[in-house]
Amino acid sequence: MEVVLNWISLASLMLLVLSLIDPSLALPWSKQKTRRRGISVYGCAFLASIALYIVVYPATNLESRMITLLGLCAVFMAAGLISPGIVLPWSKNPTKSSVLMFYLPPALLLAAGVYYAVSSRVVDPRYDLPSGQVESADPVSALRYTAAYELRGESNIGLPRVRNINVKPAAGGGYDVDVEYNMDNAGTKDLFRMMSKIDMGNLYRALYTSGQDVASATITAYFPVDDPVGGEPPVRVFSTTLDKKTADKADWNAERAVLEMDILPSLWTETYIHPKYK
Repeated sequence: MEVVLNWISLASLMLLVLSLIDPSLALPWSKQKTRRRGISVYGCAFLASIALYIVVYPATNLESRMITLLGLCAVFMAAGLISPGIVLPWSKNPTKSSVLMFYLPPALLLAAGVYYAVSSRVVDPRYDLPSGQVESADPVSALRYTAAYELRGESNIGLPRVRNINVKPAAGGGYDVDVEYNMDNAGTKDLFRMMSKIDMGNLYRALYTSGQDVASATITAYFPVDDPVGGEPPVRVFSTTLDKKTADKADWNAERAVLEMDILPSLWTETYIHPKYK
């Protein structure tokens, strides 16, 4: 089945290109031998094969599959509202209303599924606290819970987000926090850097605004670099450290995106970067 889907994807993509060059060759069976018809038929076939591949041969967890399929639905609806015939090649009289009637229900269903999946993410039971004990917890348990709460659920390749969270008293007072987590499959080096900034920014913000005395925090991201979907164990790919003295320079009231993407990355110290991500 996997081979069949690969051939369908490749064939539909090749026919899509051919229809742009000479629609009559790509659409010998169709009465409408136009570029627009070719884009509609073979573009839909290509995206449908991708969607089916996501469902049948997932390299991600259920939440990520639903997000991807929701994105495909959104693309189809956006294209259909511009030109209904492109996403409804089988319809004799495609309209914007028919596009919405066909694509909106699955999009809403997928959106509801994504919302449920996100809201159902659980805190790692090793570090979880009953809701009534969060405020009164000792500093070690509170800091472990704070980090674990930010890392609820799984990565998009189905690995638990939390690997290990260690909190111990620092020599000069306060606590040293060491967090190891499995990051999502970003796909490219640039996206990896961006996603790691977001992950680590979230964690540093949560720890240093928790009200606990954090002397230093170290965060390490893991990922199966050599074979993300083949069962290879994750390896350390990126580590950073931010101590209290440096963290005090941050404007914690700044806009969250600016804080996590610009301010904190300029303050933390990179202690390790995997050779493949330099």
